[in-house]
Amino acid sequence: MASPERLDAFALMRHFRADETALGEALALFVERPDYGFVWLAYDDGIPAACVSVAFGISTEAGGVVAELRDLWVSEGHRRRGIGSALIATLHGRLDQLEVARVEATLPDDAALRGFFAARGYGVAAANRVSSERR
Repeated sequence: MASPERLDAFALMRHFRADETALGEALALFVERPDYGFVWLAYDDGIPAACVSVAFGISTEAGGVVAELRDLWVSEGHRRRGIGSALIATLHGRLDQLEVARVEATLPDDAALRGFFAARGYGVAAANRVSSERR
């Protein structure tokens, strides 16, 4: 996400982030410090349709960089059309380019969301966490 897309990310994320000040500050930090992570966006005919944020960490267990997925959101009018799947697929392509060793996500207690990640090769790492080895 570059600076111009920040408003698109804000428009999507304000649906589930109540503190708009904190959200704005976090999105500014993603733009200013891409080494910390980034926000990946999907558009449908030029309209922001989905987003996910990625935060980087270093794992001594994985022996490299780990990407933590947060804030996965597909707007109501764009669900069940493959946009979330395309978002994750293109994101994985980018993470592979960055040589990320593992991708992790903490999920709410939602069977459909767990199924979504399982269908994309994620295994259950703990009660509410999934991960996908990238190497």
